[in-house]
Amino acid sequence: MKNYEFVSPLEDYAFKQIFGEQQNIENTRAFLKTLLDVPEDDYDNLTVVSPNLGSILRRGKKGIVDIRMTTKSGKIIHIELQVEKRKNMRNRITYYSDKNISDQLKWGDDYEKLNQVITIVICNHNLLEEEDYYLNVYGMKNDKNRYFTELKKLIILELPKLTETADSVIWPWLKFLTCKKKEEYEMLAKKYPELEKPAYCTRKMSWLDKWRDIQFHRNLAKHDERNLIAQLKDDARAEGHAEGRVENQKYVLDLIEQGLSAEEIKKRLITG
Repeated sequence: MKNYEFVSPLEDYAFKQIFGEQQNIENTRAFLKTLLDVPEDDYDNLTVVSPNLGSILRRGKKGIVDIRMTTKSGKIIHIELQVEKRKNMRNRITYYSDKNISDQLKWGDDYEKLNQVITIVICNHNLLEEEDYYLNVYGMKNDKNRYFTELKKLIILELPKLTETADSVIWPWLKFLTCKKKEEYEMLAKKYPELEKPAYCTRKMSWLDKWRDIQFHRNLAKHDERNLIAQLKDDARAEGHAEGRVENQKYVLDLIEQGLSAEEIKKRLITG
């Protein structure tokens, strides 16, 4: 195998190219089949659609999700990758899930036209502090475990909680996302042939691909800065340190501009 520059699947541009491009839909189909109980033929017309969520009201809040697609029967599958911890993440996930439902109807449409929305969130941090396992599925059920409706389904995958050895069919895919060296790609692909195509996608990427994606998403990411800053401030305050630096928003923005990770910025805020 030829040498190539390592690209983490958790890079935003890499993740979207592997799973969010119609030309690579076989990767997405294989990934989803390990996770969902969707009928086999529903994957026949798996189609990537616009990630933009509109707004019924002109002044209403809009949203941009990572990956959105539809199945043959009309189900909407929405995949979000969250590498950094964000403030109000649970509210954000709920909002996007509900928007995927409400955006289906136009004025005068009957509610029976609504299709199921499946939201899959992959976190590279612990979102569900109350849960120990890396895979958690949520639905609208009552205290007798009976569904009120199956219109909404939420799946949370937390990479830091991944077990050391395979214990589910989704495990190899999540392990693939955590690879930090090309040798790890190669070992996984040998053991799990279904990962060879996703691994190939990462091998053929270049820094030009990354530069183009950064330019395209620079403006889209700006609205997340406020949430990131708020989360960093909360974390720093919880430590009881660096109040002056915490309140200095320009200082935090400068650190973001320098390319520091959220964890590195948090350390700067705490140490002052």
